[in-house]
Amino acid sequence: MNKKRLIIIAVVVLVAGALAAVCFKPVRSFINGKKEYTAEGFYMNTYVTAKVTGESSDATAKIILTNIETIENLCLSRTVEGSDIFNLNEKGSFQVSDLTLSVLKTALDVCDKSGGALDIGIADLVDLWNINQGAAQPPEEEKISSLKGNKYSNISINGSSVTLDNGAKIDLGSVGKGAACDTVLTLLEMSGAKRAVVSIGGSILLYGDGDFTVGIASPEKGSADYIATINTQSGFVSTSGTYERFFDYNGVRYHHILDPETGYPVQNGLASVTIVSDSGVLSDALSTACFVLGIENGKKLAEQYGCQAIFVTDGKQIYSTDGIRNQIEITDNSYTMAD
Repeated sequence: MNKKRLIIIAVVVLVAGALAAVCFKPVRSFINGKKEYTAEGFYMNTYVTAKVTGESSDATAKIILTNIETIENLCLSRTVEGSDIFNLNEKGSFQVSDLTLSVLKTALDVCDKSGGALDIGIADLVDLWNINQGAAQPPEEEKISSLKGNKYSNISINGSSVTLDNGAKIDLGSVGKGAACDTVLTLLEMSGAKRAVVSIGGSILLYGDGDFTVGIASPEKGSADYIATINTQSGFVSTSGTYERFFDYNGVRYHHILDPETGYPVQNGLASVTIVSDSGVLSDALSTACFVLGIENGKKLAEQYGCQAIFVTDGKQIYSTDGIRNQIEITDNSYTMAD
């Protein structure tokens, strides 16, 4: 089954590269004599852009979007019928593809090392809050209480078979976009592209030589503006923030980053956490885990994985791990760098 699924993915991706797709919004330009092509679409419940520079940049950008869609539909989505995670949640035990297995192993390692601050087994709790689908008020406290607590420990792996016990159901919303970025890196390395920036919601892949500048979104204005920039090189950058998906009720903001221990959205004074890593799935997983843990414990976890972290507080202060502090430039004077 694993080989069959991987072959299907490869075939779909290669064939799609030669086809025109109506969901693409291409923009072609020339940067320093090199052709640049941008493809855009909506996948994994978020806005996606793939900007590629180099020969065959148009074909490469299109293949990237098709790859993201394919990975979502065959592997990581829990709502698309027939995907690995859909089948696993439905059946309780399922033999998954190599890609899904790798993502699950990395995610579960972060779940364990974070003490459950990241928990990929809380799909039922995520559904109860329904924030991604436009909830207008908190669910009943009794229902929250019945679903809170450690769930990831009920996920076991034996070879390529994954089993869920005690009602656990998997949601990869906290790691899937970063995982998709990892697969895009492999495509870019095979394509011969010179440079690329691929954004899947809050997860970004930076590919190629030289420096990149990445903005840290404004908690007040979201991705429409930024409060600081990071100067970094090729790799992955993922951000989790309270401004991404939320609703306000009786003067309280309820956002999509849930604390598995309490069952409620995290309320610890943080507005966002950004992780810089050489792994997409790690950057995505750690941005959530470090947000839930808070600044001090979040720093320790990020450094344990050799990653850098940037924390933005509701009080407009910016904290970071030592390894990236000198690469941050504040562009909004209402924010300050904390000691």
